[in-house]
Amino acid sequence: MGRAPRQFAPGAAYHLWTRGSNRQPIFLLDSDRVDFLDCVARVVRKWNLRCLAYCLMSNHYHLVVETIDGQISRAMQALNGGYALRFNRRHRRDAHLFRNRFGATHQKTESQLLWTLRYTVVNPIEAGLCGSPEQWPWSSYRASAGLGRPPSFLDVQRVLSHFGDTSDRARTVYRAFVDDMVGV
Repeated sequence: MGRAPRQFAPGAAYHLWTRGSNRQPIFLLDSDRVDFLDCVARVVRKWNLRCLAYCLMSNHYHLVVETIDGQISRAMQALNGGYALRFNRRHRRDAHLFRNRFGATHQKTESQLLWTLRYTVVNPIEAGLCGSPEQWPWSSYRASAGLGRPPSFLDVQRVLSHFGDTSDRARTVYRAFVDDMVGV
C-alpha cells in the first residue's frame, strides 16, 4: 500500500530538499546545475510557486518556496522526475538519482522562515566548500544581496520585504543577517 499524499497549505512557506541516492552526487558538472536551475524556473512558473532561496550542493539541494495553491507535491514530482530523467540521459545512467521522496518543513513563523533563508545560503560554508556566501555561485545569496543578477524564478523582492523593503538598506540588513550566522 502506498503512502498517503502529503498536504501543503496554500499560501504557506516551505523548506524543501532532496538528497542523492546513497548520498551520491546529483550534480557532476556545472552544466548539470544550470540545467537544474532551468528546471526550477519551469516548475516555479507552472506550479505557482514563489522561490525565496535556493542552494545547490553536490549531493543535495535546498529550496525555500511559498506555495500559492498548495501543489508542492506535484511541483516536486515534476522537478525531481524531470531533472533525474535529463541527468540520467546526459550521463548514460539508469539508476535512481534521488533518495526517497523530498523533505519538506512548513515554515510556521517569521523567525523560522528567516532562519531557514539564512541556513540555505550558508550551507556551502558549513560544508567547507567556500569561506563566505558570496563565493558560492550556486545559491540565491548573491542575487538577494545585490551582488549578481537574479534568475527569473527567484523572488528577491519578496525576500527583501522580510528585511524592510526592496531598497539598498534592506539588502544591507539581509547581508548582515546572513553574515551573523557565519561569524563574519
